Amino acid sequence: MPVFKDFRANTFLKAFLLNAISASIIASSAITVKDRLDVLTKYDIYTKIILTFIITFIITLCSFGVMYYLFGFGGGMMV
Repeated sequence: MPVFKDFRANTFLKAFLLNAISASIIASSAITVKDRLDVLTKYDIYTKIILTFIITFIITLCSFGVMYYLFGFGGGMMV
């Protein structure tokens, strides 16, 4: 059950808004992870790319879980 029951993706505006929230969380976290890896580590570029991918993937799964819990986001794809 979503926490905010009235804010589900049942109109185009709400769907685009929820997707924009999700995309901005993912993009900003990926940029932050990449920046922190560049500043704080001395790995080569390929290791940084792999670490950025893995960490961003985990953050994406967590953010979709939170979005599903709060708004029921993505629940329409479960049939």
